[in-house]
Amino acid sequence: MMLRQLVMGLVVATLSMGSVADTLWLDNGDRVSGKVEFLDAGKLVLRTEYAGTLSINTSRIRTFTSDEPVLVRLGNGDEYTVQLAEAEEPGQVMLRVPNRQPIATDIARIDRLLVPRPLVHDMVWEGDIDAELDIKDASGTEKRDVDVDIASSLQHGRWRHDMTLEYDRDYSNDVKTSHVLDASYDLNRFLDDHWFWAGRMRYKRDHIEELARQRQLGTGPGYQWWNNGLGRFETSVLLGRLWTEERDGTRDKYDALGLQWDYRRYLLGKRFELFHNAEVQLPADPAVRYQLDTELGLRYRLTSWASLSLKGELDYLNTTDETGYRDTRYTLGVGVGW
Repeated sequence: MMLRQLVMGLVVATLSMGSVADTLWLDNGDRVSGKVEFLDAGKLVLRTEYAGTLSINTSRIRTFTSDEPVLVRLGNGDEYTVQLAEAEEPGQVMLRVPNRQPIATDIARIDRLLVPRPLVHDMVWEGDIDAELDIKDASGTEKRDVDVDIASSLQHGRWRHDMTLEYDRDYSNDVKTSHVLDASYDLNRFLDDHWFWAGRMRYKRDHIEELARQRQLGTGPGYQWWNNGLGRFETSVLLGRLWTEERDGTRDKYDALGLQWDYRRYLLGKRFELFHNAEVQLPADPAVRYQLDTELGLRYRLTSWASLSLKGELDYLNTTDETGYRDTRYTLGVGVGW
């Protein structure tokens, strides 16, 4: 009997620990539970199991709590790593600073709140799929365009797998103007919270331009400048091998130095996402100065899974002869994310 009571007690305790959550009290008396992701620009973002991600104006919050330490930056520049507790006065929160008495602080004084991201032990899979419609000025020409982008990231412990697939096929007055398949796979091993070692495989097939095929293998160091609830920014330098095939069948291979960066920033309580990534290739080819592949865009979250995106892309090959090209695209697309 005592053993049964002990087992039941352990089960209840375990379930209770799993149900611990951050809590917000609103000025209308409602109480909302979930996980605080960040506070920025007067909005607090709360992730819930029952309503997805919520963006709440801080002016509507009476008080709130956090079960885990968070990084708080006040309007005067002071920063604290604290736990947050409920305050008695409306519009305030208690900062539990280690080895000090709790400090009552106005929520309006909090300029930014971030939740430190610990090492991921459970598998986390994120990604976006965008189907896009070309909005270039057609000047009365008939256009039929297909542009599908898939980006996915799978992380476990200190390993991260990044996969992308881009397919583009455009027609102008029934003449094919673009037909490209571009796929890549990156395997990153984090050495600490910032430094990582990257490996990359990439394949590109172009049915229109003189440079018909490219294959790439590379490896090198990378540095993650930040990765938190507001976004991330990382850079890497890859030394590798580049295999090319021209439209006339000419094949060649070169050593290449690759420079990459990836920037993502959430705005207005995670309603908007600004993203920019680029890769510059410097091959040891006397005919090629450099190759640039970059995109800049803004994604608007319609729901927790649906989005609308506006994006500009530049694919540029700078050469010493006439085989170079410059392809600029502006697209509007809809997609899903997870």
